[in-house]
This record gives sequence, structure tokens and C-alpha cells, in this order.
Amino acid sequence: MHYIALLIPSSVGEWRVVFPDMPECEAHGYTVDDATFAAATALSRCLAENDHLPPLPRDLAEIERDEEWLSRNNVDLHEAIVTMISLTHNTQA
Repeated sequence: MHYIALLIPSSVGEWRVVFPDMPECEAHGYTVDDATFAAATALSRCLAENDHLPPLPRDLAEIERDEEWLSRNNVDLHEAIVTMISLTHNTQA
């Protein structure tokens, strides 16, 4: 299973990574590679801290239609890099 992650450039030269399907999960990095690695680590951490099964991931078309989430998180899809982060964490106890 994979989750879509959005890498958003910041005004200070850093990348902010958000997961539309895991709103409490966020990561940062100074390069795209660093941000992607931090995102994988953050996703694993968020899932480990979650007491219930993770939400099913949405596809990009569904995320694009979620204007409320995009606006609330200051995401402009024209500036974001869209990537997939693999769910490598075992969610069963």
C-alpha cells in the first residue's frame, strides 16, 4: 500500500511534505531526497502512534477534488511535487 505525499516548496528553501490521507503527519527536508526520506520516516511514526487501522489511501483525482483540504493546508498542486510513499510499517499488533 502507498500513500500520496505532496512536497511543497517553502519560502526559506525547505520542502514541506504533507499526506492528504494522514492529516496529522508532516515532514520537512532541505532537498527533495531528504524530504522524501523524512516523509517515509514520518509516515511510519504516525502509523505506529495510531491506535487503529490507517485510512485507505485516496487516488490523486480524489485529492485534487478535495478543495477544502488543499486550501486549509496551503497546497497549490501546480507547485507541489506528487510522490508515493510506501507503507512499510506493520500495522498489526
